[in-house]
Parts: sequence; C-alpha cells; structure tokens
Amino acid sequence: MHASSLSPCAVAIERPRLMVVDDSASAGTYVPALRARYEITYVSTASQALSDIRRTSPCVVITELRLPDGDGVEVCRAVRAAMNREPAILVTTASVERVPAAISAGCNGVLLKPFAPNLLFARLGRLRDEGRALRMHANRQIAKAHHLIERSELLLTGTNRVWPTTNCPRCGSAGATSFDYSSYRRMWYACLGCEYVWIAARQEDW
Repeated sequence: MHASSLSPCAVAIERPRLMVVDDSASAGTYVPALRARYEITYVSTASQALSDIRRTSPCVVITELRLPDGDGVEVCRAVRAAMNREPAILVTTASVERVPAAISAGCNGVLLKPFAPNLLFARLGRLRDEGRALRMHANRQIAKAHHLIERSELLLTGTNRVWPTTNCPRCGSAGATSFDYSSYRRMWYACLGCEYVWIAARQEDW
C-alpha cells in the first residue's frame, strides 16, 4: 500500500458560512468566538449586507436591528426577497420594539442583548438543525408538493413559536409569537397584528 501524500491536517473541512451585520460594540464580544466555528462575513451596514449576500451565500444571517443606514427589518425583508427560504435569519437587539416587524419580515429567531456566546451557539445550532430537517424531509417527499409547502413554514418559524390560543393583551388577537426568554419561568411574546410585545408565563413547547 502507498502512503497518502496528504497529511490529515492538509484536508480542509468547509465550515458553515455566517454573515454578521452589526456595528455595535457588543459585536466585538461574540464575533471572535464565532470565527472559531464558522466562516464569517462581518459587515456593519445594511447596504454592505445586501451587496454581499448572494456572493457569500451564508447559511445564517445574524443582524442587529439598529444599523447606521437602516435597520435589521430591512435586511430581513431584502434577504428573503433575494434568497427565499434560505438563509435562516437571527435578529439580535437590546430593545424589543421592532421585533414584531422583524418576525413579519421573515426572521427565524430573536436573541435579546446582552447574551453569552454559548447561548448564541445554542440558538444557531437549533436554526441550522431545523433547516437540515426541512431539506431532508423535502428530499424524501419531493412528489408531495402541497405537503412540502406546509412543511416549509418550519424553516420560517425557526426558534420563534406561534401559540394559537394565546391572545394579545392589547388588541385581543389570538396567535401570539414567543421569541425569547426573559427568565426561567417567563418569556417574551409579540403580536404581529398590532406589533405589541409583552412578558408572560413560559409555555412548554419551546
């Protein structure tokens, strides 16, 4: 037998690609940690993100809601228009006022600042796992077009959860969306109709 001319260290393993859109100081605390596991495209403005999105083809876009030339809602909407179901979109923010608009624009998950890097990694893992599960299901069920359309909503839901029997305390509409924890027992909810956010008891299908 002939020994391979390539050492194990010479075999490159392609890492998942992420785009980070954030000009805040907090990005400096989590972007270095992400570089250890992901191939990162790091930009600070919405215009940079939109010019690079097709070229870099990330599996996840992480965007801050407040950007110097716009906001993350515009990034969510433009990424969805440009690339449809993929990539998954994770919104990070220190305030919650624009979260309902971001969810309506197609973000798959919300992470409120400040957060620890391990929480970010856990959220990214869940988003990527749901995307892989959806694609595997599509490959198995390619002939069942109507069923695939229904299942495709899983990717858009991501780590957000819709609760059909939970009503908005402001407008009374049913179908609140939970998007992050506020504590071990409570979590954040959003009404996409009137764009109201509130904290209430944690529900268990999370």
